[in-house]
Amino acid sequence: MRPAFIRAVAAMAAALFIFAAPVVSNAGGPSDALSNGARYIATTQQADGGFGGFGDGQTFDAIFALRSAGVDPAQVRFGGKSLVDFLNARAAAQTQAAAAAKAAMAARAANLDPRSVNGTNLLAVVTAAYDPTTGRYAADDFSHGISVLGLTCNSVDVPNGAVIALRTSQLADGGWGFDGFSDPDTTAVALQALIAAGTPSSDSSVRAALAYLESIQVPDGGWGFTPAESNTSSTAYVVQSLLAAGIDLHGARFGQPASPLDYLLSQQSADGSFAGFDPAFATNQVLPALAGRSFCYAPVTPASGGIPPAPAHPTAPLPPKTGAGLSDTTANHGVALLAGFMLLLSGVALGFAGRRR
Repeated sequence: MRPAFIRAVAAMAAALFIFAAPVVSNAGGPSDALSNGARYIATTQQADGGFGGFGDGQTFDAIFALRSAGVDPAQVRFGGKSLVDFLNARAAAQTQAAAAAKAAMAARAANLDPRSVNGTNLLAVVTAAYDPTTGRYAADDFSHGISVLGLTCNSVDVPNGAVIALRTSQLADGGWGFDGFSDPDTTAVALQALIAAGTPSSDSSVRAALAYLESIQVPDGGWGFTPAESNTSSTAYVVQSLLAAGIDLHGARFGQPASPLDYLLSQQSADGSFAGFDPAFATNQVLPALAGRSFCYAPVTPASGGIPPAPAHPTAPLPPKTGAGLSDTTANHGVALLAGFMLLLSGVALGFAGRRR
């Protein structure tokens, strides 16, 4: 078989894969998306009550996500162990400021006292890491921002130096990041931290951060590390920061031509997960954003019980109508495109076969 024929078949197969395995959104909107996402998260729980893949922080994120979706983390169990059991077992291992801060926010979301999680005072761990010389709890802005959030979301005031450190490290384009380059994730966390620490939305640092986020928003409504390529995790972080700043997610500034919520909903798969380099990681990030909860406000969501049951007769979700021009007939177009590509593939094969004669 000729190399050219192989390349042609591979190209057709790739195109078929794109159309045959689409990401589908939830027609029921954020409410159904939250329930479906919570059910997916529960399927990834392990025997110790936690979630693997990215260390203890993965479980802390899951606690936060489930509470945002209205699920009581104590009722999410596997093999007799709950998320709360995992948090109690792992609290003492959180010796770094950012890790302890994330655990403290998870404890609050799980209705535990972060000052006494199985004998560990998580807030004291964060406080002890503060360096008055630098004004920092951690060397990088992301970890420092998480540390500030862990304290302020639990009603602990931070020194003014911690706020000054964030303001000082803000880059010329209004963002925060690593090695002198801004990124949406770090900017979103730093922005939330500033606001949680009492910085008003009218402050120049807040306005500059919002301007930066506006300047890098992708037309599909999302954000990402790669220019013009959105991802769910970055978008979720930014949504939380916009919520903290009191921004209308459907307004002219950030909601047109497509809202970031439209983008997130469009990335949910049939199993309830959200697209990302790791579906569980992405789903943990997205649920609080869809629930309208910044880091400090997940516990505001009433925890009504355990994982919601699946609908008796689930139906395939449809893509939302957004400024990107999606319509309820997308599924039918996909079938037509599949048929067209199959015919095209057959034509290519016949054409090359004819050349060999």
